[in-house]
Amino acid sequence: MNQKASVMLSRDGKTRGDIRNLQSRRCQQEGCTGWRIHVVWPDGKSTYPCSKGCKVVDAETLQII
Repeated sequence: MNQKASVMLSRDGKTRGDIRNLQSRRCQQEGCTGWRIHVVWPDGKSTYPCSKGCKVVDAETLQII
């Protein structure tokens, strides 16, 4: 996982959220070794997508897949 990422793109790539913490907490799904990433979206909502469900776009950007 890219430790310097600061932006999360939505699945369609149209919405940009701010990553607040790359390793907020361990993923709770059974057998998953990923981390939940704290993301704050433009509407103010916080989500915690799993790092295993994200891809690296560039040095500062991840995208939900």
